[in-house]
Amino acid sequence: MLDIQSADQVKTVIKPWGWEKWIQPGSDTYPFVLKQLKLSAGQRTSLQVHKQKSESIIILEGTGQILTYCKDFDCELYLNNGYTTQDLETIIQNLSSLPLQANTIIHTPPGTIHRMIAFTDLVYIEASTTELDDVIRLQDDNNRQHGRIDAEHK
Repeated sequence: MLDIQSADQVKTVIKPWGWEKWIQPGSDTYPFVLKQLKLSAGQRTSLQVHKQKSESIIILEGTGQILTYCKDFDCELYLNNGYTTQDLETIIQNLSSLPLQANTIIHTPPGTIHRMIAFTDLVYIEASTTELDDVIRLQDDNNRQHGRIDAEHK
């Protein structure tokens, strides 16, 4: 059955860096997640990686950059304390920076380290697979732990 909503009716999750509007939270009928996000000027997301989750993003407005690492990251090894502090420092020192602006499209398959930084307010659409707890935070400006933050989703 057809389902029509206003964007004002969808769940909005307030984040330390902006907000997310959950257009489609994923279900058996819709096996994907679709969100509109705002990353406020001067803010950045966690430096993160996903073990299973894939994301595709299109920037609608604003400017910024995305930091990424050129090699796949072994999430299992990391979660089992298989990376040393020096290993992680080396990875962070070797992040590549790519510009973000309207109509930039980004695909992050599993194992891709990434962090977005907003120079001006960045508004974008993100489609992802449904593994919503699959967030491994290597760095976070608000000391948030891995996974979905329940306090943000009330």
